[in-house]
Amino acid sequence: MVRVFWESATHWRRLSLLRQLGALDTPLARGQLDVLARHRREDGGFARATDEPSSVLPTCEAVLDLLGTGDPAHTQVVGAAVEFLWGLQNDNGGWHESPALPDDRVPFWSSKERGVPILTAKCIEALVEAGHGDDTRVRKAVTWLESMQAPTGMWWSIEGTTPDDTEPDSTQAALSALLRAGISKDSPVVQRACKALEEFALDAAAAWEKTHPPVWPWAAALDGLVAADRGMEDRAVRHAVENILRLRQEEGGWPDKYEFRVVPTFVALGLLTRDAVLTALSAVTGSHMA
Repeated sequence: MVRVFWESATHWRRLSLLRQLGALDTPLARGQLDVLARHRREDGGFARATDEPSSVLPTCEAVLDLLGTGDPAHTQVVGAAVEFLWGLQNDNGGWHESPALPDDRVPFWSSKERGVPILTAKCIEALVEAGHGDDTRVRKAVTWLESMQAPTGMWWSIEGTTPDDTEPDSTQAALSALLRAGISKDSPVVQRACKALEEFALDAAAAWEKTHPPVWPWAAALDGLVAADRGMEDRAVRHAVENILRLRQEEGGWPDKYEFRVVPTFVALGLLTRDAVLTALSAVTGSHMA
């Protein structure tokens, strides 16, 4: 499982896993950070690919990775990345994608003008980690993100969409960000989201599996529940995990390379231990992980 993850993952996914494991000070991580540095642009942001301009999600991930190293040498780079992110916030608090990104590189769920919950959620997480949690712009973003919760408890995927355009990935991203920003797990907005994700995992994900990448509905619902500290004692969590395992392929990965979602979530659940993952990474890469 870990081998398949590492061999198929981008440097962004690799660094995210190493950050989760608290292993950003290892030689393996330093090599991935060198790759990260080559994706920095003059505007202070970071690009997803070598032939792209800066965009929101890679810049947020870079902020989290560089801060996760604990190295003060990254302070100036992080500061420039934060300024890039501030420049893409809408007046109402939400975030849109960089206008410089070519249209064919903008995901279907995103926009270069309208606020996008997934982008806004990741910006909140990065900015809180960078010490801006009390900034009025972050608090405005939190308020905007809360306003994008539909009556069902799920999140709308984009500002100004149709009332029924809700889905679990925007929901899990929003839930994670709101909790990182200090919203209580007992708050109505979090409780509604958890209830909606539970119902989705138990009642709807099986149908979505037939019309979407099969692992995605299970992984999206599971990520939100795990962010809210739900564990294997939770029926919806167990149900999602069982179905993800059902979809595992013989070589150890998942359809559509969804090990990039599964491995970090299984680590968070304790189904994969830190030591086991580090040992597997050492075997795969030949790098000392202590």
